[in-house]
Amino acid sequence: MHERFAITAGTVVPITGPPIEDGAVVVANGKIEEVLRRQRLSGDIRTEEFPNGILMPALVNAHTHLVLTAFRGLADNADFFTWLTEYIVPLGLDQRESECRDSARLGIKKCFRNGITALGENHYTFWGRDAMSELGMKGAMFYEIFGIGSLDLVRSMERDREVISRLAIESDSRIRAGISPHAPYTVTPSMGKMAKEISEELNLPISTHIAEPYDEVEFFLKAKGRFADPRHAARYPKPDGKRTSVNYFDDLGLLTPKTLLVHGVHLAYSDLDIIKERGCTLVTCPTSNAKTGVGIARVGEWYKKEIPICIGTDSPSSGETFDLFEEMRRMVLFQRGLTGKTDLFTAESVIRMVTVNPAKALGMEDMVGDLRPGSCADLLLVEPDLDGVKKYRDVFGTLLWDVTSENIVKVWADGREVYSR
Repeated sequence: MHERFAITAGTVVPITGPPIEDGAVVVANGKIEEVLRRQRLSGDIRTEEFPNGILMPALVNAHTHLVLTAFRGLADNADFFTWLTEYIVPLGLDQRESECRDSARLGIKKCFRNGITALGENHYTFWGRDAMSELGMKGAMFYEIFGIGSLDLVRSMERDREVISRLAIESDSRIRAGISPHAPYTVTPSMGKMAKEISEELNLPISTHIAEPYDEVEFFLKAKGRFADPRHAARYPKPDGKRTSVNYFDDLGLLTPKTLLVHGVHLAYSDLDIIKERGCTLVTCPTSNAKTGVGIARVGEWYKKEIPICIGTDSPSSGETFDLFEEMRRMVLFQRGLTGKTDLFTAESVIRMVTVNPAKALGMEDMVGDLRPGSCADLLLVEPDLDGVKKYRDVFGTLLWDVTSENIVKVWADGREVYSR
């Protein structure tokens, strides 16, 4: 950790500054000391040289559930509602401590393997956070709360408030505390108001699943669909045909500049206006949404409205892998297939969706997401196969279209090598 060394590469991509050909990054005490041209390096520093490599910030995964890593393949052919209600909920994960701790550790190792050194973890246990602390993963731990599973909502809210307060006390700059009102169809008005209050009291970021399945739209607009069973519906205001789930959470005060809204597949155009006005960040998980059959989010519309956008993997139980390079490509390809437009995004803007954008959304922009002096030395080195394309693509186009997980050579977190091919 206290060693001073340099990494050189054919191209260094700071993200917030122009790419540097034949560049170098100097690391000291786990921090980036300097980003410069290779020729300016002093001759007495230990150097790792990768003349065919691209050195960039390690990736930031805006949304996942580490605890679900080991349940990949549990319900390959289930739609979202079936996946959630007949497979995930019945698992009773809070009663599977040993299995879930191992699952979270496995998830972190797979994240490192895929160039991820910071993430947004979401769960109602602390096992993901514990694994993050144990293995050196940074990020935010969003404690999930629900409002429909308990007959005694008052006691449930008291318990959740106690747990979240403890999480906030135990958090630090490397693993931030956050709160996750799970989704509009699982969070009742009283629970949502409690989430808003504790977020304000403790200055916590918020992460929530929003407009993911169409069942949510049906429930809030028409009180119909698979979420509209009598006991469930009785805890919600009667629909008037106009109020979407975004309106519902906005009325509860849950949409703020500190809020990550995840999925957004079925957002109305009016929802986007509210989200833009409130300063929220939208997170898309393309593979998970496609695999569970909920649809394709209109990310191009988000981008046109200049809403901050991140890309996440969700958990391997629905999204299969932690491969953010594949998620970037799929996001772009899905949008082209959805709209017929091929110029919705620049390659650089997409790379930002897995680096600086999620770093800012998680409140960690001073630590990760770009390469600059003082930031943590969280670095990713790739060596793509450029035969036949080098003269056509800039470095951002190369990162978007040519890099797969197999091209990842090394990953560092705080200057510590956490993966090597």
